[in-house]
Amino acid sequence: MSWTLLSLSKFILLSLINIRSSHAFGARSLDAIIYRPGTKTDELQISLTMAQNLMNPLGIDFKRFIVAASSTNEKELYGWAQLRPIGFSIRDASTYNSLPGSGSIEDEIEEDIWDEFEKDEVDFPNGFASLPWTKEYKNAAVASAKRRERRAYLEKKAEKEKIRGQNQLWELASVYVLPEWRKKGIGSELTRRLMEKHTKAGRKGKDVYLLTLDSTKSWYRDFGFEVTDEPPASMALEIAAGGILTKFVGGELICMRGDDGY
Repeated sequence: MSWTLLSLSKFILLSLINIRSSHAFGARSLDAIIYRPGTKTDELQISLTMAQNLMNPLGIDFKRFIVAASSTNEKELYGWAQLRPIGFSIRDASTYNSLPGSGSIEDEIEEDIWDEFEKDEVDFPNGFASLPWTKEYKNAAVASAKRRERRAYLEKKAEKEKIRGQNQLWELASVYVLPEWRKKGIGSELTRRLMEKHTKAGRKGKDVYLLTLDSTKSWYRDFGFEVTDEPPASMALEIAAGGILTKFVGGELICMRGDDGY
């Protein structure tokens, strides 16, 4: 199943409306609320609720979520939020003033190997020197083997960083609180816990981005977010779709970036 631009636009718009309304609604007691990591059984309720509100229900991974639930029935959810990976933080070195996430690990490794090749004191053999029994050929073969080993090391290192979530960009997303539980600080607590978990894992707050309405930016500033004019390249489609629809409700879509000082 693929989402059209219109579907994505509806998803972004209603997500933003739900986030905004979650800061100003409701009157329910907080006595029975606990916060816990998401579980596999949470995925169904999250997906169904997101779909009912025309928010994107696809790609829900419980491991990225923190949820607010009933203390007497932990399967009863009142709200949730997630930090989802949206690509590496590498910039495209071939483009001036490129956006975060516009490059790739493969391109960066290739550039690193090429730089080493240019700095290598061993000349590429030509003519008779290219015959396999010559000293020049053997020296070039050794240098080439070292570059292959270097490439394998860099690829393995990149894979480990990916697993640990390092050098990744993240999006604070799916911040949702059920209408009857809003205006109780649940959204704030979910966001705070996600950001704390993120930084305690050794990741950077400045690698976290979000999309919201300009009218809600002050709320996110409490968590160290500031407006940025350099959104990740991987968020381009979301920004294009959301920017169109937010104009119909008299709002302005903005991108915000976290801070390492949170």
